[in-house]
Amino acid sequence: MNLLNMKIIKINAFTIYFLLLFFFCGLIKSALIIFSIVLIHELGHVFFSFILGYKIEKITIYPFGGVTIINKDLNTPINRELIIAFGGIFFQLVLYLLLFIPIFRDITKELIFKYNTAIIFFNMLPIIPLDGSIIVNALINKFFSFKISYIWQIVISCIGIILFLIIDISKSLNNYLICSLLIIKTIDYIKNYKYIYNRFLLERYLKNYAFKNIKSNKGTIDILKKDTYQYFIEGKKAISEKQKLQERFDKDISNKL
Repeated sequence: MNLLNMKIIKINAFTIYFLLLFFFCGLIKSALIIFSIVLIHELGHVFFSFILGYKIEKITIYPFGGVTIINKDLNTPINRELIIAFGGIFFQLVLYLLLFIPIFRDITKELIFKYNTAIIFFNMLPIIPLDGSIIVNALINKFFSFKISYIWQIVISCIGIILFLIIDISKSLNNYLICSLLIIKTIDYIKNYKYIYNRFLLERYLKNYAFKNIKSNKGTIDILKKDTYQYFIEGKKAISEKQKLQERFDKDISNKL
């Protein structure tokens, strides 16, 4: 099994614009360093995904970083989600160690340190689709249902974008382009809510996950949480989540007919 097929790496049009902008401004070294750091970051996600047994579908390189699409369930254990999300940051932290090796000139070391630090902090912002948003969502899922966590991820992302606009947008015209990409990704995430939520429910209905946590409660399937198997209390009976989900999907099919 290959760790990475180069054919799945795609370069976003905005990235090409930024690279050309840097080249025309005589910042060839800076462009190459930033591009290399972004690749190293994504390789961190790829490495830990490979270790955990997941297949990489696509890697898209953006000016601010990359987006790695991994073939995994929405019901993937939260701890695994966190490991993969932190994978990119971990590889960037390892990159600092290379600065102690006498293979770079001092000015090159300064540029690597500067851009590596900036990319780490940027990717930790809780804005969709950055790693910070994935990490925040995973942590929220530890305490709340998938549905509520999804909504909170969108709310936090929108707040993050507003703060990013207020604090940083006046410093550079390029940040307008970066912010526009973040807004587009957040809007797409909002539009895909029904599809993603139904996919989450369908996975729970069709597959048998080995959840360690088991809870019983009153309510609807909207209370389903990641890493937790749910029983529903109706009167004196306890109904499994699969029974509830079957009722949901049978009802959907009846309505369509």
